[in-house]
Amino acid sequence: MELKRISGQQKRTLLEFYEPKEWPSQWKKMPEMMCGLIKALESIDHEPVWVFTSHAELLFTNKDDYQDWQVLVKIIEMDTKQYYKITVAQDNPWHHLTGFADNTKEAAELVISGLSVAVVGKNRNIFLDSN
Repeated sequence: MELKRISGQQKRTLLEFYEPKEWPSQWKKMPEMMCGLIKALESIDHEPVWVFTSHAELLFTNKDDYQDWQVLVKIIEMDTKQYYKITVAQDNPWHHLTGFADNTKEAAELVISGLSVAVVGKNRNIFLDSN
């Protein structure tokens, strides 16, 4: 799968953006996990997808526009263990579906599955609609 950065963002690749050396030491696990997920997704046979970042979040969309995301990935911590949290945009009344994975393979599968069922065209606020 080709992960195409939206044009409104910096020109660094996703792997350069999530390079663990570029992040403070307390954040090291998150960029390592994101790099693993990016590499896994890039090895999957799938149509190209637009992506953008919002600090520690990786968002997938169907067009070169940050205002409408379909799948959002962030790394969360529960009981001292880190997980991928995958949020998929849906219509009201639910707003989104959420899945969790503790490994890269399952996270990649959830992203691909989410892209197939996500609702498009809602101009979602990533801070309010992804909780």
